[in-house]
Amino acid sequence: MVRNKEKIITFGEIMLRLSTPDHQTINQTHSYIANYGGGEANVAVALSHMGHNTYFMSKLPPNQLGDGAISHLKANGVNTDYIVRGSTTLGIYFLESGFGGRPSKVIYNRKHSAITRISLDEFDLADVFEGATWFHVSGISLALNERVAEVALECCKYCHEHNIKVSFDFNYRAKLWTMEEAKPWYQRIIKYVDVAFCSFWDCNTLLDIPLDEGLENASMHEKRQNVCPKMMKKYGVTYVFGTDRVVYSATENSLAGYYYTQTTCKLTDPIKFMIFDRIGGGDAFASGVIHGLLKNFNDPDFAVNWGLNTSVLKHTIYGDACLLSCEDIEDFMKTNGHAEVQR
Repeated sequence: MVRNKEKIITFGEIMLRLSTPDHQTINQTHSYIANYGGGEANVAVALSHMGHNTYFMSKLPPNQLGDGAISHLKANGVNTDYIVRGSTTLGIYFLESGFGGRPSKVIYNRKHSAITRISLDEFDLADVFEGATWFHVSGISLALNERVAEVALECCKYCHEHNIKVSFDFNYRAKLWTMEEAKPWYQRIIKYVDVAFCSFWDCNTLLDIPLDEGLENASMHEKRQNVCPKMMKKYGVTYVFGTDRVVYSATENSLAGYYYTQTTCKLTDPIKFMIFDRIGGGDAFASGVIHGLLKNFNDPDFAVNWGLNTSVLKHTIYGDACLLSCEDIEDFMKTNGHAEVQR
């Protein structure tokens, strides 16, 4: 695989994923299938498979579990030079895969994981971001604790000051913190973000962007169209991207992609698909959008379509991350009516 020269850095936690086999419930299973995953790590892996030069920044325990996570990243072409070692615990999450009308279920065990002991003085940001063109982080990292959030925030500040593009996936998780705990951090970090992956609820609730009177019963697209440009103008965000999902069952969904600028918007046609593994679909969308914007930052149409098709394809792959090449995604896009694509 020919690598692109740009340097992409993602920051966050990589965890051990323990999945029940054959759609069993957690209560009934006697064994688990083990692999590794986590939002920002998934983005690094997916972009690596698209031919990009990716680095993952984190903290892992100096034991076999930490070694296994590093082996997973290296096997997928991700550079691990910016992973520091310390503490003793790796975050774990348990996945109960849904089927039919029964949805999937996730239980976290990550409260005292190694990354929660991270410190900014463990990194030389000038070295980490030397030659970098893109930095990606998510709200999940902000939720882990203040130490992790501070490192994420300082990285965003550094990138903003040095003209490195920053993308931020809101990824609010009520299982990790309350809305009241989350809001100050989201409102601090968004000031340094170029590309936001977020919803109407994120803008309206976490960032306190008001909806104009009379739009309470409007469509979701109209509500986003009202609040997203106001959020972008207030904080200097260039693009907002996201997806609209329709759930027919745990194994059949549809997705449409959208983007907003201060003056334009687009909502794509939906793609209906069967699901083999839903985890990581949002990370795949973010990866595809980042890939598209790296090709041409002024072409959000290509980016949203590449992100949407990448996400749909990820649902057909077991594990957390999309492991497909640009050629695989391009072929799928052609079958869905996108004849003209660029890698």
